[in-house]
Amino acid sequence: MDHKNPYIQKVAELKQQVQPASSVLILTHDYPDPDCLASGVGLQILLSRWGVKTSQITFGGFIGRAENRAMIRFLNIPVVPLNLIEYADFEKIIVVDAFPGDANLSVNPKRKIDVVIDHHPHKCAVQPDFYCYIRSDIGSTSTIITQYLLAAECAIPTDVATALFYGIKTDTHFLSRHVSAEDLECYKYLFDYIDHKALSQIEAPDRDPEYFRILHRSTESMTVYNDTIGHIHLGLIASPDYIAEIADLFHSLESLEWMICSALFKNHIYYSIRTKNMETAGITAERIARSLNGSGGGHSHMAAGQIPIKNNPVIKNPLKSFVKAFKTTLGIEKSRGKTMYKESLDLFGKTR
Repeated sequence: MDHKNPYIQKVAELKQQVQPASSVLILTHDYPDPDCLASGVGLQILLSRWGVKTSQITFGGFIGRAENRAMIRFLNIPVVPLNLIEYADFEKIIVVDAFPGDANLSVNPKRKIDVVIDHHPHKCAVQPDFYCYIRSDIGSTSTIITQYLLAAECAIPTDVATALFYGIKTDTHFLSRHVSAEDLECYKYLFDYIDHKALSQIEAPDRDPEYFRILHRSTESMTVYNDTIGHIHLGLIASPDYIAEIADLFHSLESLEWMICSALFKNHIYYSIRTKNMETAGITAERIARSLNGSGGGHSHMAAGQIPIKNNPVIKNPLKSFVKAFKTTLGIEKSRGKTMYKESLDLFGKTR
């Protein structure tokens, strides 16, 4: 055994935890992104090698983003909604790219979790009673799963390599944020084994009209505070996937340090936060959520949260309450926002 490679020991521990099960449920967060989908399908390869006859990837919500749907289609990733799953059909449960107790993870509280593999920071009050491998210093869970497969000397099929490569690429935002040496190592390794045509089809998918309506709504809503803090509120949306997508897109505006995107979905305020040089996105998301009886957190440059609206005594008007909360958290209570759309029209001598 190569004692210099810590993953060899971690893989051995995982194998011991899983065996002798013949059926395993792989549970992702409710609105799965490429990272958790790739991690799930990578785990399926590993489990199959260990003699697990049945493994199923599942999630509690749905998949809304066009790229994610294309990823499932072109890479043949087998997923089933959680409402069609019978827990009794599975001997073990693995949670990937999430953590028990997270607001975005649907799971029967009576069912024991056996394994958790994630790269998001978590605060554990007590030592968990399951196999737990958390690497918050790594940019994606796909990197961890790639390392597991390499340590187990498990061949990685082309479609799985493509999924893992895309998982790393998207969760590190094209290797531009929260990227570690391990992310780079796995990214370079996988590059030679991926299906480049399938990847291009995933990254440039056909889009439905709702995407373009969201873009238009985002431009109209875009408000800038202190010239460096942007906020977009999308109103009522059909999928929370749009929130992170719009936050990423508009954060590319050259003058912005902060980008906050919020929306209403299933009686909750959902929001995503992005920063460029400040490393407090996760702390900020947590503080905003805490002030409004919600939950939030994340990494240094990207974070998210959700706040219940129904029966929440601190929320009278969802949008006003949220804006007040993030302005207070960021110390810009007295700042009056400027609407980007109105300023653009004024350049042409028009009025709204």
